[in-house]
Amino acid sequence: MRFPDRSALDARLQALAFLLREGRAWLASLGMMLAALVLLPFLPLGVGLYGVPRLLQVLNQLAARAQGRAAGFAGAVIPFDRRRLSGRHSFGELAALVSAAETRRDVSWLLFHCAFALVAGVLAVGLPAAALLNVAAAPFWMLFPADAPLDLAFPVTSWASAGMTVLLGLAYGVAAWLLLPWMARRLGDGTLAILSPRRYAELSRRISDLSAARASALTAHAAELRRIERELHDGAQNRLVGVVMMLGLAQRAAETDPAAAVPFMARAQDAATEALAGLREAVHDIYPPILDELGLDGAASALTSRSPVPAALDARGLRRAPAAVESAAYFVLAEALTNAAKHSGASQIEVLLHTDSTQREDVLVVQVKDDGRGGAAVPAGDGAVVPVRGARNGRGTGLDGIARRAAAFGGKLILASPEGGPTVVRVELPCAF
Repeated sequence: MRFPDRSALDARLQALAFLLREGRAWLASLGMMLAALVLLPFLPLGVGLYGVPRLLQVLNQLAARAQGRAAGFAGAVIPFDRRRLSGRHSFGELAALVSAAETRRDVSWLLFHCAFALVAGVLAVGLPAAALLNVAAAPFWMLFPADAPLDLAFPVTSWASAGMTVLLGLAYGVAAWLLLPWMARRLGDGTLAILSPRRYAELSRRISDLSAARASALTAHAAELRRIERELHDGAQNRLVGVVMMLGLAQRAAETDPAAAVPFMARAQDAATEALAGLREAVHDIYPPILDELGLDGAASALTSRSPVPAALDARGLRRAPAAVESAAYFVLAEALTNAAKHSGASQIEVLLHTDSTQREDVLVVQVKDDGRGGAAVPAGDGAVVPVRGARNGRGTGLDGIARRAAAFGGKLILASPEGGPTVVRVELPCAF
């Protein structure tokens, strides 16, 4: 693994800081190991199964943080998203979690970290401290009484022993200079190697994700076609039929009494105007022209200004995205505002639009927060939806449509809606789908 070019001193300081962080995190790893050992005898009795989900959640968080620290030190990019564990699980789901490949990697990392992180942390502190103490204290051996001499690696009672102590301190310093970066690299590389899935496993997961996204995209596309067909059939088509009928009646009336044809012509004109408005609305729902004219921030401002519930918009961190992604974000925001107005009973809505930039890709985030009654939930079956936090048997809110639209772009819906509110709908749309 290649590390970024840094000066020798800066590299050592970075390695020292990384080892100290890992040494401090060793306490959490040890606590996790002890908790697992305490829980293990109760698993055959069935009682211990109640503690397994929480234990796996904590282990997953510890491993994710360790992976982030190692990637930050190595300048590496983590090319995958870790799983999120929350909610309740059936016995079958629990068994699948325990036997999952990611759980096995997390447990392997825990054993590795418990074995080596403390040693690395102690050496990171001990070697520089020993070097500094021996070199700095040895020349002052004369200040100590003869019956209580300076005692470091050995008693210092003469300039010869003081010189030996200084040389030993320099040896400690050289060892720290050479050993600490090596230990940091080994610990960081080991963490990333253990917690990173094998190439074939990552490719398999990616294929599954792409298959799910493709299915969601096809479902969303079919739903859009059905909606457009209904709007054209029930709206513009019926009005155009009315135009033809009115023109036919006007033609017959004009043959006998031209003045009687005028009302029919007026009604035909009104029907044609309504049909044109319906066609414009259908075309607008395919791709809103306002996105081309004003961009997503301007289109979002227009949506929030028309919201029945007062809505505040913050789009300061927003950058341009591909047209398809901006269109999806526009409709997600429109649906979320409609849901909040219809179902939440809110008096205020906060809308946040911004772009999260990572080394992997840019992610367009649409977040809508209302101060309503809460309790919203997403119907089961949308694989891209993160389990709802704090929501009970929710009322129908149309959030499943938002989830499907996000999944079509490889994105996800994150919903937090405890009873009593507030409700936060957050949709993340990758810009490099």
